[in-house]
Amino acid sequence: MHPERKLEEDIAFVREAVERRDRTHYRSIAIAVLWAVILATGHSLNDFSPHYSPLYWCIATPAGYLLSFRIGARAARTLGIANRSDGIRFGLHWGSLFVAIAIVLFIALPHGLEHSMISQFITLTAGITCFLAGLHLDRRLLVPGVVMVLCAAAVDYLAPYPWTIVGLAIAASLIVSAIWMKPRDKNAF
Repeated sequence: MHPERKLEEDIAFVREAVERRDRTHYRSIAIAVLWAVILATGHSLNDFSPHYSPLYWCIATPAGYLLSFRIGARAARTLGIANRSDGIRFGLHWGSLFVAIAIVLFIALPHGLEHSMISQFITLTAGITCFLAGLHLDRRLLVPGVVMVLCAAAVDYLAPYPWTIVGLAIAASLIVSAIWMKPRDKNAF
């Protein structure tokens, strides 16, 4: 076989592998829907039942993280593209959000910041983390990340239920982005 032909075949193989990875990455919108429900519910609690909101977030966030990890791992195994290093990378990325939120709380609580302001900082932190996930892990998280950052800044100017509006905006951006930016192949769902 000619070296040029071998090189062409190797390049074609790599191109096909990258295209397959891009097509199969996050085929299901189940994780987006899960987080849309968690975020819309939690943000609404900030308006309607602020005393229960911290308890909700302490339970729903780790449960959603673990459930997302399970959904993602199962989907990858089903597709035959399970890659342990990708799972670890995703887990570390989203796990870093827990650390960042803990640091925000560690800084904010001793200073007596209001619950609403702490929630804004957490939403900002989550938005930046989501945006970075869009840059480095899955492009469908770019728009929700931007929406979260903007909502963190806009919550003081929204009425009558600012956190409910924020939660619904973030939930809508997650679902719309997951559907709108889905892979182009017909078996995407």
